[in-house]
This record gives sequence, structure tokens and C-alpha cells, in this order.
Amino acid sequence: MKKLIAAMAALLLTANAFASIALSGKYTGTLNDSGVYTQDLVTTLVGASAAGAVTVTLDKDFAVDDMFVESTIGGIKFKLGEVDDVTSIGASTTIGPITVGVNQVSGGATTFDASGTLAGVTVASTNVTSDARATTASYKVAGVSLEVQHAKSGTDHQVEIVASRHIGGTTTIDGTTGGFTVSVDKNQNVDNDAFEDGSIGGSVSTAIGGLGTVTASGHKTSADVKTIGLSVTQGIFTAAWDKVGDADGALSLKAVVAF
Repeated sequence: MKKLIAAMAALLLTANAFASIALSGKYTGTLNDSGVYTQDLVTTLVGASAAGAVTVTLDKDFAVDDMFVESTIGGIKFKLGEVDDVTSIGASTTIGPITVGVNQVSGGATTFDASGTLAGVTVASTNVTSDARATTASYKVAGVSLEVQHAKSGTDHQVEIVASRHIGGTTTIDGTTGGFTVSVDKNQNVDNDAFEDGSIGGSVSTAIGGLGTVTASGHKTSADVKTIGLSVTQGIFTAAWDKVGDADGALSLKAVVAF
């Protein structure tokens, strides 16, 4: 399958002598309070021609993480390749406010997805014909941004809720200045990237003059393990203090450059 993808990528890029190459990525370097510095780099290359585009994502060792080809024919967008270690062939199209898609995993099952915005509510559902489907709905009303995620795992229903609102400040055509942002989450882990039953957390952030953006956060698991954190972000640097349970607090300095 990877050889087929590579061949199609070469075909797409040679189909147009004026193919363009775009480079983007993210560098993250972290210095902990023991003086240990670690770094990570994700680089994405996109080669585009009149026929379509090929995307290749490389890790810090320049090994290929993702590689896929995209092309649109007759209003149908095709995507072939590997993403997150899963190789598949997919097709999607938009009908009115709804985008529908089908995806065939190499040697595996076929899944159907759908997404769209109706009456101000944005809904996306993956694997809609399966009992294990996952659905996300987001809505903004009276300044409150709300997102609800539902997934089914076996006989269990997993629901995550995230809400945030910016309070105070002055809004102009250039954006909002001043004030602070409050967010709360329910049933998410401390990193806010996975379901964790019974957990709850939240944060408050505000920009303070030349100091930068100051954020205070807290989280508690169903087992009553508490995590608290305080960080200051200025430019590419974030200085943070974090404490988990009864352990001593830890300091870190992180540099993040997206390009």
C-alpha cells in the first residue's frame, strides 16, 4: 500500500511542472528543574499540483509518520494513505450543509462519517453505522462556547463536556483585549485529550501587560488525585509550575515554535 501511495504521489507531482511545496511544523523544547532538556519536532511537507496533493509528516528522527494523497474529482474528495498508523482509502462530498464520507481501512472494515452545521450547532459523527460511533457537538451562545463529545465503548456511554467563556475585556474589529477566559471540563483527563470518568477540571487565564498570558489550572480525578498548575506564556516561551497529588511541585520552561 505504501508503494502505491508513493507512486501516486510521484504521479501527482510530475503531472504539473509547476508543482508547489509547502513546509510547516512545530518545534517543542522543554527544560525541567533537573536541568534536562528534551526536544521534539514534527514537520509536514505538502506537495501540490493541478491534479492533487501529497502530504508527508516526519517525526524528529525524520521517519515518516503519515503519508497520504488527496485529489478532488467531480465534487468528490478522495484521500488515500496512512494517518496515525492506519492505511485506508476514503471519499467524501458535501451535500448542502452536510459533509458525508466513506472510509475503507486496508484489510479492515468500512466506516461512514458525517458532519455539518445546523441552526448554529456543529455536529460531527465518525463511524455512524456502528454502535461504537463517536459524536461531537459544539455551539456558542451568549459568549459561552460549549462542546459535548459522546462515544460508546462496549455497553458504556462516554460523555465529555467542555465549556469556556471570555469575561470582561474590550472587543473591536481587531479582536478582544483585556478580561479573562474561564473554562471547565468534565470527564476529561488532566491533559484534556482523553475520556476519564468522574474527573473534573478547569482553568482561568488572562493577559497581564508585558508579563504575558498567565494561566491557573486545576484538575481532580474520581480517585481524588488533584493536579494544580500555574504558567506564564510570553512569545515562544512558557514557564510553568505543576503539582500532582502529594508530590513536590515541578518547574519547567518550554519553547514552542510553529512554522
